Amino acid sequence: MPPLSPPVRQFAAVGLLLAVIVLFASLTIVPVATRIGELSDQIEGERLLLGRFVAMAALQDKLADMQNAGRAASESGAYLKGESDAIRAASLQTFMSDLAGANGVRLNSTRPLPPRDRDELRVVGTRVQFTADIEQLREMLYSIESTQPFLFVDAVQVRPVSALAQRDPEFGGLLDVRLDVFGALPRKKG
Repeated sequence: MPPLSPPVRQFAAVGLLLAVIVLFASLTIVPVATRIGELSDQIEGERLLLGRFVAMAALQDKLADMQNAGRAASESGAYLKGESDAIRAASLQTFMSDLAGANGVRLNSTRPLPPRDRDELRVVGTRVQFTADIEQLREMLYSIESTQPFLFVDAVQVRPVSALAQRDPEFGGLLDVRLDVFGALPRKKG
């Protein structure tokens, strides 16, 4: 084999050097760069997950505060007490009967009303009917709206006991009254 000329040898040496460099780069640098890219993506995903955990931890702190406030409200006298809507309705009827007695009014009838959901509250109600004069009615309404548990008069129907009530001293301004009264309880979550 004839000897190669110096420019061809230099060219071959440079080519061989470039081949070794490319081989070295493809065996070491490319896998390392790929691994660095994978780790960078993994770090970004972990940062995103960490951000979500931080947000959840902040919500947990707020949730605990909200649960404590809800417990405090439930334990206060603001809401009706009882384990079920039926027990709460019966308790409300008893409360209304006691309130009427304290105001010198005798209830003619009471009946529970269907529970309703309003915003974040569940309300349980009762319909009461009684006969009273205007002063007793005013005292009754004041007592209902100024005591705890908080009660709300949803409907009022008032009419004279008799068309002749104003002229007949026996009926002396007596009114036939029907009230729909509701008490609130916190809505159960879930």
